[in-house]
Amino acid sequence: MSASNPSILQCRNVGFSVQAPGGELHILNDISLNLNAGETLAIVGASGSGKTTLLGLLAGLEQPTHGDIWLANSRLNQLDENERARLRRRQVGFVFQSFHLLPSLTALENVMLALEIAGMEQPRQRAEQALEQVGLAHRMQHYPRQMSGGEQQRVAIARAFSGRPAILFADEPTGNLDRHTGQAIADLLFRINREHHTALVLVTHDLSLARRCGRMEQIEDGRLLDHNTQTSEQRLKLVEGGQQS
Repeated sequence: MSASNPSILQCRNVGFSVQAPGGELHILNDISLNLNAGETLAIVGASGSGKTTLLGLLAGLEQPTHGDIWLANSRLNQLDENERARLRRRQVGFVFQSFHLLPSLTALENVMLALEIAGMEQPRQRAEQALEQVGLAHRMQHYPRQMSGGEQQRVAIARAFSGRPAILFADEPTGNLDRHTGQAIADLLFRINREHHTALVLVTHDLSLARRCGRMEQIEDGRLLDHNTQTSEQRLKLVEGGQQS
């Protein structure tokens, strides 16, 4: 790790379990990974493998049952819920498969609200700049119902990076979009990654999207596959096989 490219995310021996009627259910086991500033990482795996659960843990939305996670040099395990929320507001952006826009607010107001909650200065100016950068300068006063799915996702992306987060978590960001629109959204995410040096973590079933990331991790039965025994292409073939079965 170099001083010019420091670690933004570290995960060490993390596990996550829940209580079920039949006893304790282990969802994630012994997960360890590291991500440096500006890097891109795809997390892939079959449905139910634990991808979204891992994303929630990495972002501090949930606490691991055991193990440690550091986000932006803060150990999440040692922060209470309010402290984790403050860290997310300052360091983290989110993009989801469902756009999660407030229907009663315009595009500009949706982005401004996130900035105001985070206590950012000049929220209107920042929101306008973010929407311009995603190509929606002409749609700022439109409501979500007046926009296409691709436009709504662009608003969600503008909201996610308007505060210039250190890391962006995206959970199936192209899942509700047609192929052409999904490609445009993917291009936008990677452009933001390059231009703003924002680390990007993608959970996706879209293998063409996963291949665009600098690294890929595959989860199977709550564990990361061994990098020493399988190449990225071999892991992708396993995922492809699982999706076809």
